[in-house]
Amino acid sequence: MSPEMTPDLMPDPIHDLIHDLAQPIRKLVIVGRDAAAWLAANALVRALGHALTVEVVELPSLLRPSDVYASQPALSSLHGMLGLRESDLLSAVRGVYSLGQSFANFSRSRPAFFHPYGVHGAMINGRAFAQVWLKARQGGMRVDFEDFSLNTAAAKQGRFFLPNSHTDNLGPCDFATHLKAVPYVQALKRVALSLGVSVRPARHIEARIDPVSGDVTAVVLSDGSEAVGDLFIDATGTASLLLGEARKVGFDSWQPWLRFDRTVTVSADALAVIPAYSQVRALEQGCLHLAPVRDATSLTFAFAGGLMTDDDALQTAAIVTGLRLRQDAVADDLHCGRRQAVWDGNVIALGEAAAVFDPIDNLGLHAVHQGLANLISLFPLDTTQVPERAEYNRRMASHFDRLRDFQIAHYKLNQNTDMEVWDALRTMPVPDELAYKIELFRTRGIIAQYDDETFETDNWLSIFFGHGLMPDSYDPLVDALPEDQLIQTFQRMLGVIKTEVAAMKPHAAYLEAGKTRTHA
Repeated sequence: MSPEMTPDLMPDPIHDLIHDLAQPIRKLVIVGRDAAAWLAANALVRALGHALTVEVVELPSLLRPSDVYASQPALSSLHGMLGLRESDLLSAVRGVYSLGQSFANFSRSRPAFFHPYGVHGAMINGRAFAQVWLKARQGGMRVDFEDFSLNTAAAKQGRFFLPNSHTDNLGPCDFATHLKAVPYVQALKRVALSLGVSVRPARHIEARIDPVSGDVTAVVLSDGSEAVGDLFIDATGTASLLLGEARKVGFDSWQPWLRFDRTVTVSADALAVIPAYSQVRALEQGCLHLAPVRDATSLTFAFAGGLMTDDDALQTAAIVTGLRLRQDAVADDLHCGRRQAVWDGNVIALGEAAAVFDPIDNLGLHAVHQGLANLISLFPLDTTQVPERAEYNRRMASHFDRLRDFQIAHYKLNQNTDMEVWDALRTMPVPDELAYKIELFRTRGIIAQYDDETFETDNWLSIFFGHGLMPDSYDPLVDALPEDQLIQTFQRMLGVIKTEVAAMKPHAAYLEAGKTRTHA
């Protein structure tokens, strides 16, 4: 046999067949509704519209007047990519800014704590601030970790600021937003249509499947017409009509850890002073989430459905908040988990069609953003989709699991003793990666960061310290720092934060002025 025909170099007939069948992706069909569908349409036509046609098969919206999308900071960069001026968007949808989240009643003995969208303190002589703070705390200092956060100080005093090079001298700061869901989706749809995205409304759809490949070749609309495409985005929500129902991709439940299985969502009157943050309150049977906007306050109560009725949940929300609830309450089942693959065949799931998260930490839009960012970077060259699909599934499974672990940590670390629901959450086994992260921090004060983490070291420090998880030791190299120098450095940091916050305008002033930051 000649060198050219050695076994390793002989043609692979299957590879050749796939190559022969490969065709460029010419048409992308997005099937779904609400933010997942219209964020996808905007992002994909912006990034890829020069090479393909984007069509949306729009199903009836599931949004209610009480719904608010509370975001993570990264959404701002997506809005920038889409050409949306965030201050104009907030004004149009009656939205507000958010510097972080407040967590209350997660301990019988500890006060509420604040998880800011920014760092705490700054490096001191090359040593991580948290390690220096731990040394000072063990030495008797009684200044909370969160007090060294500019975001936290501003939020507590009703102030707001747009991060810039000056504020970043105190460490990187960021912000998120609360967006009234119905007008937000309407705004996204208008922009997408102006960019050339076509839309076809449908009351319901049915997938047409190729009997040989199993791929979706078209979706049949309620009027009998068909939307044919090369690649399909499933943005149908928890129903997962294409990936789950048509492609039969299984669902891995996170119910062993994220146990609240029922939600009621209702709007209440606007707060007299609108805070620049969302709130989470642990109650006996669940968690109450408050997301203020300009003309209302969205309340979502996630609870154990077997222990409380929907009416009792609404009554509890009214009593706890002292707010007048409007007549727009809606109850839903909640089943947290993710699809075993989010890209199967020629179907890619986004949003709740791919993964369902607990309301805590406001991850719904962030999961959509993660999916779109990875899809754009891995968009297939042709209809074979083989290497891109495998890598996309690997990345998204990892992203989702790391987000899941952050949510689980809130429940695992609660200190609500002698409360049945919370005792069970505190004593439950958790995924190995989270168990290791908690144990390493408990013994050594170090945060183990995995691949594909959304939440960075300071985020983990915030919730670990906030929930009362204190390490047994700190970095011994910190002992080389003179104590009088540490005290002076802490005092200087606190003084700078106090001065900065005193010069800030109230949150309401920023909303009225319509200021925004710019994106490169």
